[in-house]
Amino acid sequence: MPTTTATIGLSSDIGDSSISINNTMTLFKAGSGTEGMDTMTSVSKILSSTNQVDLAAYTAAGSTGASGHNFLYIKNPSTDPAEYFRIGMGASGGGSQIIIEELGFLYAGDWMMIPWSAVDATFDVMIWPSVSTDMTVEYMIFS
Repeated sequence: MPTTTATIGLSSDIGDSSISINNTMTLFKAGSGTEGMDTMTSVSKILSSTNQVDLAAYTAAGSTGASGHNFLYIKNPSTDPAEYFRIGMGASGGGSQIIIEELGFLYAGDWMMIPWSAVDATFDVMIWPSVSTDMTVEYMIFS
């Protein structure tokens, strides 16, 4: 059985008291609690316009992202503060794009990991670069 483990360490001295959080989780298939994720898609894309892009899309059954339980990791590897990505959930198709919810911004060096339900096209992960020059985004889907 494949095993994928995610770990985060977070510490802060904001305010009067400091905080330190360290947590680890094993990524399991939905509802199993024992069956590990067995598919990983790893991609690095170079985007060269400020157009919205369908980064992670719903696919037909049997393909990566087809289950209702996935984990999505996205990183902005840039070191330039002017290069950031807007991240949202929505749908695209036929030349039109519909944003259901904006999730936030990934500035230079930022990353995020979220559970992602890819059960239909309205749950696609959309991304917009802040600049029209070549900008790289890295992402992985575990399913």
